[in-house]
Parts: sequence; structure tokens; C-alpha cells
Amino acid sequence: MSDPLKLASEFPSADYASWRKLAEEALKGAPFDKKLVTNMLDGFAVQPIYTGDDEDDATRLIHEVLNASVEPRETVTGWDIRQLHTHPDPKATNAAILEDLENGATSVTLKLDAAARNGREINSGDVGVDGIAIHCLADLKVALDDVYTNLATVALDAGAAAIPAAALLAAHIADSDGADEAAPAFNVDPIGTLAATGTLPCAANDAVNHAASIAVELIDLFPLATAISVNGTPYYNAGATDGQELACLLASGVTYLRALTETGMAVDQAAGAIVFNVAIGTDFFAGIAKLRALRMMWSRVLCASGAEDATITINAISAEMALTKVDPWVNMLRTTVTSFAAGLGGADSVTCLPYDHLIGLPDGFARRIARNTQLILQEESNVHRVIDPAGGSWFIENLTKELATAAWAKFQSLEATGSILSAIASGTLKTEIDAIWQARQKRLATRRDPLTGVSEFPNITEAKVTCDTPDLDAIRAEGKARQTDFAGTVGSDLASMIEAARSGATIGHIFADLYGASAETRISQLPAHRLSENYEHLRQRADAHKSKTGRFPQVFLANLGKVAQHTARASFARNFFEAGGIEAITNNGFEDAKSVAQGFDDSGAKIAVICGSDPQYGDMAADVAKALKSSGASLVYLAGHPGDARSAYQAAGIDEFIHVGSDVLGICETALDHLLGKPGEK
Repeated sequence: MSDPLKLASEFPSADYASWRKLAEEALKGAPFDKKLVTNMLDGFAVQPIYTGDDEDDATRLIHEVLNASVEPRETVTGWDIRQLHTHPDPKATNAAILEDLENGATSVTLKLDAAARNGREINSGDVGVDGIAIHCLADLKVALDDVYTNLATVALDAGAAAIPAAALLAAHIADSDGADEAAPAFNVDPIGTLAATGTLPCAANDAVNHAASIAVELIDLFPLATAISVNGTPYYNAGATDGQELACLLASGVTYLRALTETGMAVDQAAGAIVFNVAIGTDFFAGIAKLRALRMMWSRVLCASGAEDATITINAISAEMALTKVDPWVNMLRTTVTSFAAGLGGADSVTCLPYDHLIGLPDGFARRIARNTQLILQEESNVHRVIDPAGGSWFIENLTKELATAAWAKFQSLEATGSILSAIASGTLKTEIDAIWQARQKRLATRRDPLTGVSEFPNITEAKVTCDTPDLDAIRAEGKARQTDFAGTVGSDLASMIEAARSGATIGHIFADLYGASAETRISQLPAHRLSENYEHLRQRADAHKSKTGRFPQVFLANLGKVAQHTARASFARNFFEAGGIEAITNNGFEDAKSVAQGFDDSGAKIAVICGSDPQYGDMAADVAKALKSSGASLVYLAGHPGDARSAYQAAGIDEFIHVGSDVLGICETALDHLLGKPGEK
């Protein structure tokens, strides 16, 4: 008797060869490798389908290794939902923190303002700029009032002043109830600071060694804390590939591990003092694979170092490079993808950036959406209930392996040149990342890598998102009032800094005593890029023109025939030009060249794009182009590839052709220059 539950038993078995044959037939002669194989910027190819034949000993071991690097309790509690806080007012920050913690967030990151991050005092002009105005222990106590630091992790983002800021946080927690149960993330990271800002207050190697010695003292005070951060976001946001970011993370982690163990710290304790901050972009599967590859490679490093415990602490954060300023509502979708990938990839904590993060200070609604994105993934989708849920997927296992292989090779290259510090200081790393950014730009310009709401389906008339503007003068005045006179000196050990903080020493005072006589390190920093930045520059020009004149720069759609005949290419042309901020004036279509010319005259536009079908182009395009030029059209485009008719169309007056694969950025920039004049011209 046959098994009635055997699914698909009446169908012939499938194999790769049969599928490949059918796929090639469907391609009708187009190259399989060009159409269906994706070549990654890290130098390996992703196939359209994977089978059990793609499994080997290496991929079979991945899931086993990753299972060993995850605490089983995480399937019960889920990852840590971390919220970033940047409001300059410590009192406003405190209210926002309490609201977040009461409504689902489990930890917070405090980003200090530009003055504190660079060790400057409260009278600096950048107090309250790009972060919280926390300069002394009193400021921190205001920001963390009623926050139980033994229940909610407090993480710092303090740049070059990470050690003075750590002293303030250590003093605050030590004076609080349950200090021995606190697990703060001090995030001391001179390597990441040098990469992101190009400066350190002392020699780079001295900064790493000092960070290690302070980390030992921090872990002695707070055994559950992490003291050192290995931050990959400066590299990824500069345009690096996932593999390059992983290599930089690994090289930085090894540098810190060596420095910590050289202090006498045991390798297991040293590894536990380190947290990896990883940027997650909107390539969902790549995000999962990146975290899995990092866990696997770090496990290999720890095993080679003699560690008994191969666990790793990872904080994943939405990559700023993937977010946009225009159509920011789509950022909700982007950060959902980044958070989902981070959860499936095994992150210990996840920072989901608010949708308006790039525009200004997020309000309660924006923070709520960021929290709820993760809460839904955990509480409704139960994403955290399985250890390494991607394990066993032939595709993701191979993607993990390929990514780890590429990253490991790059890591070895960094080690061979001396260290990650050498690569940063010499500029070789920046040069390599710049080359990748240029490759990304070409893909973005042609929409090979589309950006929803920016290069695809733009909505240039959408209402702008606005954010609150804080009163910096009032915030600075209140900050000055909280400060007390401190005339003492500060030692270089943590205990002295904590005592000085309790006595009123500011971050600026501690910073000056630590580094005042040191020779500052200055190099060329990594730039902070965003995928949408060039499109946004065009949109800003168009918005400025609208503010000045009352309307956007415009292009007339010379639609031919009935709606069914022109709608596909008219929609294409509208998306194409509005991606550059040029409003498309549309209509229901025209029957002949004369009526097209009349419609163009009535529109008041200066440029036009002909939209129709290929047969219509053969019959009408030349006449329509001539009529448009006679009516004063200074630029005439045709939507579609001209093929063999290019010369004839150009002779009739068509200046440019827009089609799939065209340089959207270049064509729209030229059109704006034509309509508005080049930037800087009167």
C-alpha cells in the first residue's frame, strides 16, 4: 500500500539540470550568468537557486558552530531592544527614556553632544549639537533620573571622550542601588573614533593601550559590563561592503583582544568585555549572513586564542547609509528589514533608528514606531524563539560561507600590513572603501540598485516631515547652572576619574588632564555616505526653486495616442524625472504633432519627453520632435531605447533617450542645470 501522505508522489522528481534547462529556455537566448546570477561587490556570485548538492563540510559545520556561540536563554528573553537618544536637553532625554522603558524598550544609548565628544567645555559653541548636553555628573543624573541601571543597560556613544564619559557613568551607577547587577556598555573605541572622525587626542597605539587598562578597571567594578566597543558603522556608512566591514570588525577585535590580554586579563574575560556594533543594511539575507559570519569568524579567533567560551556580544543597528531624507516614511520599511535581519542573525541587542532620524530630533511617535517594530517581531512573530533560524538553508549557508571567506581574506590582508590602525592611518583602507562607493554610485545612478521613494516611485509633492528645534541657549544656561567649581587634578586611572567626577569635574576637565600634553593624531577620516545622497541633492535644488517661484522645475509629457498606448512609458518618464525633482506635466494623450505642440505651449514647460509605443515612434516621433522644437522646447527626450533609429531621431531634434539602464542622476542633473542654471551660477 502506498503512503497517502507522501506529497508530490505523482510528480517526477526535480533536479538542478532540469530546472536549468527550463530557465535557459525562458531566457530566450539571454545569458544565464548575466540575467540570473548576482555578482556581489565582495567578489563572489550568488546563484538563483541552491540545492542539497551545494552543501559541503564547511556549510554543515556553520549551524553547529553558531549554536555553540549563543546562550539558550536568549530564545526565552529575546534580544535587547535598544533605543538611541540624542535630544540635547538632559531633562527631555530623561522623559523620553522613561517613556521608552515603560513601553517596551529594554536599554538605551546616550549619544553625547559634539562638545563633550571632543572634550570641550560647556562654553563651546557645539554644546547641544548632535547629541545630549551631558558634561558633568549632575547632567548625567538628570538624564538618568529614575532609571534603574541594574535593570536597563545604559550604553554610551562618546567619541574621543569615551573614557571621561565612562568615568561619569561609572560614578553614577556605583552610587545607585544594585550596582553589582548593572551591565552598562561603556563603548570605549579609539579605533572606531579614529576611522569616523580622523582624530584622537593622543597616539593611536597609546589610545588602544589606555582603553585596555581602563577596561580592566571597569570590568572589575562591573563584572557584567562591556567596556570596549568594536564599531563597524564608520566603515559601512562610508560605503564598505559587508565583507569589508566584517574584516574591519575582526581586525579591530583582535587588536583590542591583544591589548586586553597584555594587561594580564584572561582571554575569556577579555572577550566578554568586548561588544561588536554592526551596521545592518536593507539587503535582508546579507544582513542575516553578515551576523552569522561574524559569530563564526570570532569563534575561530577565540578558539585560536585559547578561549573556552566562544560566545560573542553583538549590537546591530540600522545603517544610516540605507536611510533617506526624502520620503522618510519608507524608512519604516527599511528599519523593519534591518531589525528583522538582525534578530534572525542572532544579535544580542538591536537599535532600530526612527524613520526621521536623518531629519532631526525624533518625536514620541517616531520613537514608538521604532520600539514597536521590534516588539512586533518578538511578541507577535516570535523571531527569537529559535537559535540560528537560518541554519540549514542552502542559500543562506552558502552566503554565510562566501561572505566569511571574503571577509577572512581581507582580515588577513589587514593583519599582514601591520594592523587595522596602520590601514586607517595610511589611507589604504579609505582608498579601498572609496572604490566600492564609486561602484555603488554607478548602480544607484542607473537604478540597478533602486531606492523606493527616491529613485523609484518618488512623490515630490509629499508634505515634509518636521522635527522640533530645541532652545540651545536655554539648555546651555541650565547646563552651566548645574556645574560646580573643580580646581583639582585628575589622575589617569579610573578610580581617580570617578572621584573627580563626584567632586564636580567635567568631561572637558578630565579630558584635558588626560590628554593635555599628548600629541594629537590627525588623519583623513572616512566620509559618511548615504545611498540616496545624490538624488537628494537634486531634490533640494528643485525644492529651493519651488520655494522661490512657487512651482517645481517641469518637464512636459508628450503622450502619444490613447492612454493604453502611452501609459507605460509615461509612467516610466514621470518616475525618471521626478527622481530628480522635476515635475512631470501629464495629459491623456495627443493624436498628432500639431496637438502635441499646442499642449506643450499651453503647459509653460521648457523641456519635453515623448512617450508612446515603438510603432507610434516609427510613425510620429520625428514629426513630434520637430513640432516641439518649433514650439520652443529647448530639450526633447524620448522614453524608450532608440535602437537603430537613434541617428534619425537625433536628426529630427531628439536630444536624449531615457530607458532602463540610463543614468538617471546624470540626465536629471543636466536637465536641472539647463532649467535652473548650474549651482553657483547667477
